[in-house]
Order: sequence, then C-alpha cells, then structure tokens
Amino acid sequence: MRAPRVDSARDAIGGRREGGAALLIALLTVLVVSAIGAVLISVAIVETTITGAHRYAAEASYAADAAFERALRDLDLLPDWSLALLPPPANVQSTFVDGQLYPFAPDGRQLDVMALTAARQAHSDAQSGPSVFGADSPQWRIYAHSSLAAILPPGTPVQPAYVLVWVSDDGEDGDGDPAIDSNSRIAVFAEAYGSGGARRAIEGSLGRSAQGTLAVLNWRHVH
Repeated sequence: MRAPRVDSARDAIGGRREGGAALLIALLTVLVVSAIGAVLISVAIVETTITGAHRYAAEASYAADAAFERALRDLDLLPDWSLALLPPPANVQSTFVDGQLYPFAPDGRQLDVMALTAARQAHSDAQSGPSVFGADSPQWRIYAHSSLAAILPPGTPVQPAYVLVWVSDDGEDGDGDPAIDSNSRIAVFAEAYGSGGARRAIEGSLGRSAQGTLAVLNWRHVH
C-alpha cells in the first residue's frame, strides 16, 4: 500500500521540477523580450533624434539661403555699396532689421547681435585679416537681422528661424579703406538659427558690372 505513495511523491517532485523549469523558461523569455524591446526603443529614439537634427539643419540652411537672397535684393537697390560699409551707426542697413539686439532663436537661445558681429570679425581676421590684406582687411557690418517670417511675403509657409546678414569690403580693391567699395565687389555672410540648436550659414561675394547688373560671384555653405 506504500508504493502508490512513493509514486505519488515522485510525481509531485517531478511536477515541481517541470513547473520550476517552465517558470525559469518563462522568466528568461520575458527578460529576452524586454531586452529586445529596450534595444528597439533606444534605436527608435536615436533615429528620431537623428531625423529631427537633419530636419532642423535643413530648415536652418533654407533660412540662411532665404536671408542671403533677400539681402541681395536690398543691396541691388543701393547705388553705392560703400553706404553699407560705413562704421555704424552711419552704415545703411537692409529693410529687414527688427531692431532687437538680444533676439531669441526658435529654441529659446538668446542671441547677442553685437557679440555675433564681433565673433564674425574675429573669425574673418584669423582667416583673411591684416596679415593678408593689410589696411584693406574686411570690416564686417551688420546689415540685416530679423525672424525669417518677417522677410517673406505674408502667408508664405515658413519654418521658425532667426536670420542675420553681414557685409564687408572684399579686401582686394587696394584702396586702403575697408569702408569704401572701389571695385564694385563686396562679401556677404548670412546666418540662420533654427530649432533644436541648428545653426547654418552661407558666405559669398557679389559683383556689379559697369551697367549696374548684380551678380553672385561665388557662394558656399559654411556650417
């Protein structure tokens, strides 16, 4: 009469072992699935961040392009580009100047127009300053700055951005005065601050023929 009890005990022990193994397998499965899910979530977050960064960078590039093009329109109306090269406050500025010296970028960054102008000058001096052009070393003047929406026609779909444009003499006219344009050539630098920390710029040079026709001599995206 004891054999059935032994068999029952063995069955019970075997059942507990099988149940424990099943529980362990289930726990391992949950851990593996959770790990895979965590990896997928991380990948999705990274991809979303990268996609957002690319979008913001592209938007800032478009904004810098728009600022550059708009500045060309205003510069084309100036009879003498020396008017834009005079030391402030005598220099003539573009029609899109909002007057803010400490504007905010779309992502909340506060910009300092004068500090940015000083940084533009310092970078220029390091690249093509007095050691290259001597007395003709370019002196950058702020020419325009405002939100991107303010320089486009009303109703135009536009991404949020703040844009700035500087102008300078080209440094190669040999007149010894960076406030005078003697060869109908000037340099233009347009910069845009967008969402997500995006910042893009374009620099180029303009020329004007004897007949007064404006031409973009060269341009390139800087960053």
